[in-house]
Amino acid sequence: MSSENGDYSVYYDTDKERWIAAVSLGFDGAGKRIRRKASVKLGAKWADLPIEEQREQAAKLLKPKVRELLKEAEKGIKSSANYRVRNAVEDFLAHGLKGRAEKTVIQARSLANHQIIPKIGNYRLRDLRAEHVDLWLDELAEDLATKTIRQVHGLLTRAIRMAEKRDLVGRNVSALCETPTGQAGRPSKALTVDQAAAVIKASAGEPFGPYVIVSLLTGMRTEEARDLTWTNVDLVGVPGGTPPVPPSVAVWRSVRAGGDTKTKKSRRTLALPKLAVEALTQQKADQAQVRRRVGKAWQDHDLVFCKEDGTRLDPMRVLRGFRRITKKAGLGKAWTPRELRHSFVSIMSDSGVAIERIADLVGHSTPNTTQTVYRKQLRPVITQGAEAMDLVFRDE
Repeated sequence: MSSENGDYSVYYDTDKERWIAAVSLGFDGAGKRIRRKASVKLGAKWADLPIEEQREQAAKLLKPKVRELLKEAEKGIKSSANYRVRNAVEDFLAHGLKGRAEKTVIQARSLANHQIIPKIGNYRLRDLRAEHVDLWLDELAEDLATKTIRQVHGLLTRAIRMAEKRDLVGRNVSALCETPTGQAGRPSKALTVDQAAAVIKASAGEPFGPYVIVSLLTGMRTEEARDLTWTNVDLVGVPGGTPPVPPSVAVWRSVRAGGDTKTKKSRRTLALPKLAVEALTQQKADQAQVRRRVGKAWQDHDLVFCKEDGTRLDPMRVLRGFRRITKKAGLGKAWTPRELRHSFVSIMSDSGVAIERIADLVGHSTPNTTQTVYRKQLRPVITQGAEAMDLVFRDE
């Protein structure tokens, strides 16, 4: 059987119980024939009819599919009936995230494995329609926050875009769909002064106690604290200098890709409150004991906060350690480490620190960021950061 734009044959596959159209599209560079296939299954009412009538009906149903294959061939598209959405997503995860931060790759894999592949991964990519994507997004909107839906939708769009560049699909239907509004995410919280005092008290003797105290009293980002090195910590200062130089910490690095801080303004040197100096002094002593205990297993990265072998902490380990402390403080476990930074901003403001000074302390490029993102109780009165913290927690 032939068509005007190319040759194809129609036959019945007994194993698949389907009628197959095999389309010949010429030869590749190695001289191998290029063949593409489409299939159709006839309804039960055709089962008792003569084979030629079945073939004729199958040919009618297959004709639009053959035409589509020929159109794709003219455009250079090499889509396969077996190439599915999950294949496109897996290919993107394997080849489309090169050079990205490890955190970005892990997050993308998690979103793909939980929200894309199990739900629409079995669609043949060339059969995926905008209505399929819309229905899928609407289902996600029933449970997920808008930010998460936007991330998942963006991941699918980028995966199909890469497949489109590789001529594996004719168009990117995901890019045609709007991201719906999802559920409201949990707003960040800030510790009150009393709650912060309880957390500091509960941190005593806890492995993550120094991490929590330093983060709370300096406002460092959690990714900055995890990459803090002893080289950038001065626990003595120059008390006899003119003017005196207090103990300090230089926040110059983070666990972001490339090791840089979030912005240039984020690079800053902060005076350390007395409680933070005490916590870091204890951390240094405890770390020395661990190094002696593990011996050759220790990997020296000069990290202030690290695992028992000296390697970098992962976010989940920090989260578990922090929640152990909040639970011990009687505050439950519904807290995240980034809320230590929110708490710092709130306590600074309650203590009379001006918003411009707070912006400098937390490394924001402008006070507007502090106002719109981190503000909980801002009030425009001017004093200093470390001194205010010493005053608030002088009895702890």
